[in-house]
Amino acid sequence: MPQPIRNWYFEPDPVPREAGGADADDGIAPTLTCLPAAALRQHGARVLNPSDAPVIPGSGPEGWGRTPMSTVYRARTLLVPADLLRDDAVVRAIDTALVPVGMSIVLPNLDSRPVRSGGPVAEALLRLPRIVGLVPAAPGPGRPARPVVVDAWTALQALRAAASAPPADVPPVNVPPVNVPPVNGTARADRAAGFEDTGFEDTGFEDTALTVEIVGRIGLEHLLAGSPVSPRASTEGNAMVGTPFTGGNAISGTPSTEGNAATAPGTGTASYVYASGDTRAPVALCLRAPARQRPEALGCRRPVVAVLDTGVRAHPWLDVRPDPSGYTLGQPDGFVADDLGIQAAIYAESSYAAAKQGDHSRQVIGNAWDGPVAADPLIGELNDATGHGTFIAGIVRQAAPDARVLAIRIMHSDDVVYEGDLLCALALLADRIAVAEKSGMPAMVDVVSLSLGYFDESPADVAYSSGLWQVIQLLLELGVAVVAAAGNYSTSRRFYPAAFSLRPSTVPVISVGALNPNGTRALFSDGGRWVRAWAAGAAVVSTYPDDVNGSRTPAVRVPAHRDGRPWPEDDRRGDREALDPDDYQGGFATWSGTSFAAPLIAAHIAAQLLEQALGQPAQGLDQPGRQAATDRAVAALTALGWPGHS
Repeated sequence: MPQPIRNWYFEPDPVPREAGGADADDGIAPTLTCLPAAALRQHGARVLNPSDAPVIPGSGPEGWGRTPMSTVYRARTLLVPADLLRDDAVVRAIDTALVPVGMSIVLPNLDSRPVRSGGPVAEALLRLPRIVGLVPAAPGPGRPARPVVVDAWTALQALRAAASAPPADVPPVNVPPVNVPPVNGTARADRAAGFEDTGFEDTGFEDTALTVEIVGRIGLEHLLAGSPVSPRASTEGNAMVGTPFTGGNAISGTPSTEGNAATAPGTGTASYVYASGDTRAPVALCLRAPARQRPEALGCRRPVVAVLDTGVRAHPWLDVRPDPSGYTLGQPDGFVADDLGIQAAIYAESSYAAAKQGDHSRQVIGNAWDGPVAADPLIGELNDATGHGTFIAGIVRQAAPDARVLAIRIMHSDDVVYEGDLLCALALLADRIAVAEKSGMPAMVDVVSLSLGYFDESPADVAYSSGLWQVIQLLLELGVAVVAAAGNYSTSRRFYPAAFSLRPSTVPVISVGALNPNGTRALFSDGGRWVRAWAAGAAVVSTYPDDVNGSRTPAVRVPAHRDGRPWPEDDRRGDREALDPDDYQGGFATWSGTSFAAPLIAAHIAAQLLEQALGQPAQGLDQPGRQAATDRAVAALTALGWPGHS
């Protein structure tokens, strides 16, 4: 039976070429988000404020002298390409360039990531950025220790200053010497950068100076956020406040804002907020689980949608059950699968950064399951992203019941994602796909769904400097479609990775905005030339963990009585109460956000892949190889109406 209103579509015109620079998409730039101090402390993060961010003088072709845009980043880490970290001379040059700001770097374990694919894919994966810790540099012999504010943006600016410095001498400034291993030519480099020679002896190493090309590949570790409409935030300025970890316009049920807030009672965005002040609510669903064919009836493997999110919790539609140790996947052909190898690698790299690289505030994701439910068990308020991955998996279950979801946890239950964790997950996912295309298609992944993102401080050169684009580009070249949420900030400012949709590729990045139930575009959704698809994302109904019951209570509760006597405590069938706003034991909820529009598009791609495989053997899902994967992805997108790039 056809739906009365189509709840998804692609923009009809081809994707425009990159033109006019990223500024063309920033006419309605969101205001700087004022993240609560507690959240910043918890994740070791800082807000980059354009009004007081230090920048290097000048405006060379690399654009480093421009005032940055607002973003949120982790204070004690940088992302540095692994091939640079394997070069001892480059590492020494980086440490030398950090002398003026009193910092040094701590390297990751470069051999810890289990890459199995070999060939060009493995070579590309081994060059991707890795987490590098920043710590105060040790003082030189006989020198007193001096206090240092460890800050990744300041460190990045110091590296850029060293790379941009002319070779001519400039007047020195007094900087406390620190104990950093020198390289040959350090004194010349120090003078060129405008600070005092540290006085270390020449160790005989070959002269190595930081170049614009080297430093241009080094970046911040951004704090990404999920894209559900969030119940709590704190912003300044003209904001429809929501997920609080990136600059600007989103939606919140309980905002604390200054200026012209758009969430007051009677405003349009308040319609996405329920009476409890939350943007999600329990609902009752009177439908059976969508019918799912047995594997032998399909005649090929199931299409797989990888969901990198909070992980999942118990729900019968997803074949996930509670277990004494957490949760368990109910059957070999269950709807949800996991990858313990990828999950273990995320844990290993993140825990190493926390324990060995000075990133002590790093919150480590220890397993594949969504949790904790509440940040403060003494209060019991549900975390903003609790149930996020379960809700997304349920959308795929509804739209593509014969597919599978590969759930990989990279999002904390308070809606935060570390860019380093995301890079690790995507890199190992690409490695898994490359191995599958060569040796065994059952481990293949066909679509990646990302309901998260961030605003970059320098969107003009993000495609060059971003390791995130490098690994996504590799996935596209492997024939895997990447679908990303456009964000909930009511802005045209580019939200990454969704805004990589403007990068030409045979298999594309598809950025997805949200539709209201009546087919109009949701007021909270981002929009712009980089948003290429639209799907239902407001008041969506989907699966929610049936073991979640928050601390809120019904406004009215009347115990049942029988002949003037209360019912027994273990039999409350006669109780009467108002709706409990956070009791999800019924297993379903309604929620809003571009987080839920993106997986709907991903699910339709998966369903089309299966449909065409059953009718056209040449497009079979068991056909190995990169070219076969690319051909069937392009065929599926074309059948769905994807217009391609101009």
